[in-house]
Amino acid sequence: MPMRHWLLHPILFYPLAIVIAGLAIVVSLRPQSWPREPAPVSAERDGEWLVYQGEGFNTPDQGAEELTVVRDYLGRALRLRVAQTTAQPLPQPTDSGARILLTPEDAAAINGRPVIVEVTYNPLPVNAANQLAVSLRGDAPSAPWITQTAPPETATLRFALPAQNSVNAIALRPISNLTDMAYGLEITRIRVTPRT
Repeated sequence: MPMRHWLLHPILFYPLAIVIAGLAIVVSLRPQSWPREPAPVSAERDGEWLVYQGEGFNTPDQGAEELTVVRDYLGRALRLRVAQTTAQPLPQPTDSGARILLTPEDAAAINGRPVIVEVTYNPLPVNAANQLAVSLRGDAPSAPWITQTAPPETATLRFALPAQNSVNAIALRPISNLTDMAYGLEITRIRVTPRT
């Protein structure tokens, strides 16, 4: 009579099967891609430029916009998709927008100085926004938004922003003249430098 393998004994097999099934369920839920609490991120340095890309998009503040951090399977941030909500009005000085929160060290580099912000983006394939507004946000209740047309192709837009005191974030607002759905852009890189 053939002997049964010890792993097939019911006392071992069924608990082991339950553990394996539980692990499969946890992995399929991809907890590494779940949203994270908004938190400041450090920029990479490229000379005078502060560069936000990849992990620089890890913990943005959504604001009133629709926001998705595109991640790889291990949960590392790759790109940032930002869209206006359906029928959202044009940005007002008091709107906070979707924000990349700055560390105190990065904020100190641009605080109280006019800056250049370069935003590199990919248009979304179906519902691409046709404009992008950018603002420096700080402790003041309002700050100006600078808007530029976003061509329906991969491009880099360059914004000249006025000085703001107590800067703590770079804010983004995709804009579309259509209001039937959320229109947005996929941000791949943001570069910031003080203007001389």
